[in-house]
Amino acid sequence: MTTISYKLSGILLTLLTVILISCKDDETLQGNGITEQEWVEGQTYTIPAGKEKTVAFTAKASWIAQSSSTALVSLNKNSGGAGKNTLIIRAHNSSDKEAIITIRVSGYSTKSSFKVKIKINEEDKDREINDLVNNYLKEKYLWNEEYKTLTPDFTLAYDKFVKQTLVSMRTNNLDKKVYQGSDGKIYYSLYSYIRKLDPDLRSNTRAGKEKIEKEKEYSYGFVGLQPVQELSSSKGFFVIQGVHPGSSADKAGLKRGMEIHKVGGESISIEKWEKIHSSLMVGDSRSTQQVTDKDGRVYNINSGPIEVNPVIYSHVKNIHSHRIGYLVYSKFDAGFDQELFDVFKKFKKENITDLILDLRYNGGGHVISAQLISSCIAGSAYEGEVFSSYRYNEERMKAIGNKKKTDPFLYSTYKNLNTSLAEGAVNLSKVYCLVSGQTASASELVINSLRGIDIEVILIGERTNGKNVGMEGTEFTTKAGTYEFFPITFQSYNAKDFGAYENGFDPDHIINENNPRGREFEGYKEFGAEDEPLYGKAISLITGKPFRMGGSTRSAIEQPRLTTLPVPETRQIGMIK
Repeated sequence: MTTISYKLSGILLTLLTVILISCKDDETLQGNGITEQEWVEGQTYTIPAGKEKTVAFTAKASWIAQSSSTALVSLNKNSGGAGKNTLIIRAHNSSDKEAIITIRVSGYSTKSSFKVKIKINEEDKDREINDLVNNYLKEKYLWNEEYKTLTPDFTLAYDKFVKQTLVSMRTNNLDKKVYQGSDGKIYYSLYSYIRKLDPDLRSNTRAGKEKIEKEKEYSYGFVGLQPVQELSSSKGFFVIQGVHPGSSADKAGLKRGMEIHKVGGESISIEKWEKIHSSLMVGDSRSTQQVTDKDGRVYNINSGPIEVNPVIYSHVKNIHSHRIGYLVYSKFDAGFDQELFDVFKKFKKENITDLILDLRYNGGGHVISAQLISSCIAGSAYEGEVFSSYRYNEERMKAIGNKKKTDPFLYSTYKNLNTSLAEGAVNLSKVYCLVSGQTASASELVINSLRGIDIEVILIGERTNGKNVGMEGTEFTTKAGTYEFFPITFQSYNAKDFGAYENGFDPDHIINENNPRGREFEGYKEFGAEDEPLYGKAISLITGKPFRMGGSTRSAIEQPRLTTLPVPETRQIGMIK
C-alpha cells in the first residue's frame, strides 16, 4: 500500500513539473524579444541606392536577421547576441522593388520585420549605361586618343554624359558643330547621339545585317515644317515642306505648301513655336493632334506608330525632247530599299536621259542605300570602282595595316535586296541634285562618291550641311532599358581620296526656296511643278530653256509681313554603317 502511494506521488510530481515548465515556456515565447528598436513594425523605409541605414535595438537573447532580397539590400551581419545591437543595411541597384528585413530572437515565437525600398539617386541611375558608353568610345570613337585622357563624370544623365563629355574635347571638331543661338550665345551640337528606345518599337537605324527590315516609329508624317513669323503680330504658322506617303498627315489630306495656323485649337505664338514644332515633328508616343489650316479647315492626325516611307515623290516627264526622272527622297532608310529600287527600275524602263535627285530635306542614313542610289546612277561601267573609303581611329587603322577599308560601286549583287541592280542602272554621266542646309551625311556621300568617279553633279539650292563622318552604332541593354548609341567612328573619302567637305558643298546655282527672289517668303509650290524654284532651275539647265519662276502662293499684301525662322534640328543626321 505504501509502495503504491509513493509511486502515485512520483507520477503527480512529474506531471506538476511538466505543467510548470510548459507554463514557463508559454511566458517566454510571448512577443518578439526585441525592445528599443529604431523602426516601426511593418513600416516601409526608403534608402538611396549605394547608401546605408543603421538601426539599433535591444535583444533579450541571441538573434538572427535576414533579407528577402540579397540583390536589393545586404546586411553587415546576420546574427548577434543578447543586449544592445546595431544592424547596418546597405542598398543596391536591383530590378527588385523592395525587400523585407526580418529579425528573430531565439526562444520567441514571433519576429519583427520592416520593409526597405530603394531610391535611385539621379546622379547614380545612369552609371551602368555610362560605363558601357565610355568603353565603346575608348575603343571606336574617331578621336579616342584624346578621349582616353578625359575623366568623365559618370553621375550625369546618359544623354548629358555623351554631350558634355564630347563637347569638352578639342580634337573632335568634325563631330561637334558651333552655332550661334537666338540669344547671341555660342552653342555646340553633336552628330554623335544616344537615345533610349521605346520598348514597343525596334530601332529604325540599325545596319550591318544581311537584310534591313522596315521598322516602325512614332510620326504624324511631316517631312518638314517651315516656321514663319507674322511680323505685325506675335503669331506665326508652319508651312508643310512635304508629307510621307501613307502617313496620317497624308491620309488626312495635308500636302506640301499648306499652312498650319493652329494646333489643338490654339494659335501658334512666337514664344512657344519651338515647342509646338517639336510636338509635330518628334513623335515619342502614340498621340493625336488637331491642326487647322489657313482657311480654318481642321485635320485630325495621329502619330502611329508607322513605317515612315522616305520615297516622297517621283515621276518621269517628257520636256523639250528630254525624258527627265525626278525623285524626292527624305532619308536613306535601307528598310525601304525595295521602294527606292522600284523608282530606279521605272527610270530605267522609261529610258530617262536626265535625273533630278531632290535631297533638300535628307539628313542621311544608311551607307548601303547611298551605294544603291549611286550604283544605279553610275551603272555597270563603274562596278567594283571605289564608292567610298573609311578612315578610323589610329589604333584601328594600325590593326588593318593603315590602309583604308573600301566599299565598291555595286551592280551584279546588292545584298540588302539579294538582287542585281541591272534593272535600275540608268548609266548617267551627269545628275542634278537639289540641296539645302538640311542635306547631310549619306546625301553628301552620294555627291562626293559620284564626283570621285567623274560623274558630274550639279548642285542647285544652298550650301549643304558638311557631315563627312559616319557612325557604327550599337545597342546596350541595362536594368533601366535599351539604348541606341551612334558615335562618330569614321571619316569618308571618295575614289580620289577627297573627304574634306566638313564645310559643306557649295551649290553651283544658289537658290533659297524660302525667298527665291531675295525678298520675302513666298510659300511652296508642289514637288515637280515647273515653276517650283529649285526644280524649275534644274529643268532650265537640262533643256536650255529660260526658267520663269511662278508667282507667290501668297498675296502681295501678305508677303512683306512674313519672315522665316530657323528650322530646329529634330532628327538625327546619319551616315550609318
